[in-house]
Amino acid sequence: MNKSFAIFTHYTSKINRQHIQLALAVATLVMLVIGAGAPSDAGGIGPH
Repeated sequence: MNKSFAIFTHYTSKINRQHIQLALAVATLVMLVIGAGAPSDAGGIGPH
């Protein structure tokens, strides 16, 4: 348990704040592209 915690803290100490910001920016852009390509009316249920 203590060894796994030490390994976890070792890897998390290498994560930079800029890496997290870059990952969030890339995820935001990917979701924007997916949302832009989504059809406006994919359903067919209810009145049109």
